Amino acid sequence: MTERWFPDDMPMPAANAETVGWWEAAADHRLVVQRCTACGRTRHPPGPVCPRCRSSASEWSALSGTGTVYTYAVVRQAFIPSLQDRVPYIVIAVDLDGASGARMVSNLVDVEPEEVSVGMAVEVAWEDMGPELALPRFRPGPRR
Repeated sequence: MTERWFPDDMPMPAANAETVGWWEAAADHRLVVQRCTACGRTRHPPGPVCPRCRSSASEWSALSGTGTVYTYAVVRQAFIPSLQDRVPYIVIAVDLDGASGARMVSNLVDVEPEEVSVGMAVEVAWEDMGPELALPRFRPGPRR
């Protein structure tokens, strides 16, 4: 089991036909994005149709798990009672390396809010929520 940053009563995400492949990869601690096999555009979150060429043909493309902070917010008020002792926490949008502009929203962990900056290098850190569910969080990565 990996380190836990958030409490067990956090709302769990739901998979659907377009996202099930992403969740299966995440359970194995693999970060992937959907790539259109017609035009090559990557997208996240996954969807049924490419926004560029409208093709429904896609595949899962593995990523390194690194990226940079595109933007962030420091949350200082808990939205559920069990988060009260976890504030402040940081929500980030990550420009994913190798994903041609695809971004992911997640949490930044293992860092103080005043140390976060736009452009900061980050790497994935998996949080196992159960035997079949892992969520990608990010932590500061090596300086580039």
